[in-house]
Amino acid sequence: MSPDYIAPEQFVELQGLDNLQGYQFGDHLVFHYFCKTCGISPFHDGTENPGHYRINLGCVDGLDLESLTITKIDGASF
Repeated sequence: MSPDYIAPEQFVELQGLDNLQGYQFGDHLVFHYFCKTCGISPFHDGTENPGHYRINLGCVDGLDLESLTITKIDGASF
């Protein structure tokens, strides 16, 4: 199962891009963006679809997270 990616033309950053800092963990395959003020990671790019993004849905204005069907994934099993 692969989480959905957002194409660049579907991604609209409303504010704060100038306050983001990039970071690459261990393997340097994914570029994670972090807020310099609070540390949250609103999105990152992906290795399966270069130039596309995975979005932290907690950062989407007006989205009711409780209304979503969420499949929990055990990251240690990948």
